[in-house]
Amino acid sequence: MSKVWVVLLVVACGGGGAPKPNVPWSQPPSTRPAEPIPGPVAVAKPSFPGAPNTAAGDQLAWLFGVIAHHEGKLDRAEAEAHFHQSFLDQVPLERLITLFEHLGPQLAGLKIVDTRSAGGRLIAKVTAGDTKLRVVLELDQPSGKISGLVFQPDVEAGPKPTSFDEAAHMMSALAPRAQLLVASLDNGTCKPLHQLAPKAELAIGSAFKLYVLLGLVDRILAGKAKWDDEIAVRDDWKSLPSGITQLDPAGTKLTIKTLAERMISISDNTATDHLLYTVGRTAVEAAVRSSKHAQPSLDTPFLSTRELFLFKLATPATEIARYLALSPARRRAYVDKTLAGKSPTLDGADQWKTARQIDKLEWFASSEDLCRVMGTLWTRAQHAKAAPVLDVLAKNSGLPIDKTVFPYVGYKGGSEPGVLSMTYLLRRNDDRWFVVTMSFNSDEGGAVEEGKIIGVVSGIIELLGNQR
Repeated sequence: MSKVWVVLLVVACGGGGAPKPNVPWSQPPSTRPAEPIPGPVAVAKPSFPGAPNTAAGDQLAWLFGVIAHHEGKLDRAEAEAHFHQSFLDQVPLERLITLFEHLGPQLAGLKIVDTRSAGGRLIAKVTAGDTKLRVVLELDQPSGKISGLVFQPDVEAGPKPTSFDEAAHMMSALAPRAQLLVASLDNGTCKPLHQLAPKAELAIGSAFKLYVLLGLVDRILAGKAKWDDEIAVRDDWKSLPSGITQLDPAGTKLTIKTLAERMISISDNTATDHLLYTVGRTAVEAAVRSSKHAQPSLDTPFLSTRELFLFKLATPATEIARYLALSPARRRAYVDKTLAGKSPTLDGADQWKTARQIDKLEWFASSEDLCRVMGTLWTRAQHAKAAPVLDVLAKNSGLPIDKTVFPYVGYKGGSEPGVLSMTYLLRRNDDRWFVVTMSFNSDEGGAVEEGKIIGVVSGIIELLGNQR
């Protein structure tokens, strides 16, 4: 489900674009000289303490000035002057203006701590109170306008393992419940290579969206939907961030593929719920079973993100206990009827910093289950109608991965306080396919150390690249 606190992700531009959530970046300083920004924005050179004297730095200074000094208030003409049309094609003006309105109060007191650049891409470490963020800005050349923009948590990666045995040892020390599976894919079937407790059914956060994607693909293969079919945004299907679809006005029409891309690339919760409710809860549950999940009853009824937010943020513990004691049929009736008319809010979300009943109220899968669902998606993608699913999975690589070693990287991660899950579908440069998946669960009231986990994950993928 990603973070509950609101870090808005604004993603644009094709061909990979800006890095995605939880990506540690380290780039050498750029020697590019300062360039004037073309058009009307060059009338007064913007400035902001710590912004570099480059074309990208000028845009960053303008951006932070709007957020920090003008409370995020942005008018249409100003937005059009600074953002490239390729960006605005994906993030329409009205939504962009709304995003800035949200960012203003969230990032009051914004300060630049450090910047690094490479060409037209600029990575800035910033603070706003006790919040630490990495802001990645990319320019269109030669217009000098912003073509990519991401706000993400600033998490420093920990040490990398030098062997798979060391990786398993490091993982065991990072959380009371940790699991790993590195497997080759043989025509879609997982063949284990390295593993740690791969059968344990753990909370997986937004990695559950792989099952929603599978349910959607099966609907397409059955001839009941097409990738370019449109779904109208509904207020009663809106959830909380992460994502941007909750900002779209009711009635806005989005294609199924756009919703699927948002669901995977920026873990858009509202896009996910629109797909889940459109495909149908029972159809997604059927997808869970078809992927050979070892204990599909753990994900029955299959919860939407808005329903989980309602449970975790707005439901008394006594009522949750009563829900958990119900039969599967009565649980389904509860979410379909009792929760159906309620909308989650961010009230109290800032207090949700540690694990809340993640062993009872979440989405669950083992590393073996997650490998099988990735393998099932790969198998479905061999059909022409379902082939775009590989493009969807590749929209977010999660971590920087050497594309010369792994020409294809598909990814879906998931987190909530006390939960972190990361699952990769990889094609190595010898044309062999692999799945790397791992999950970490803390104890009740605990948390996980994301930076150290990222270091382990990066190291495991590098080890796999070197293993021949």
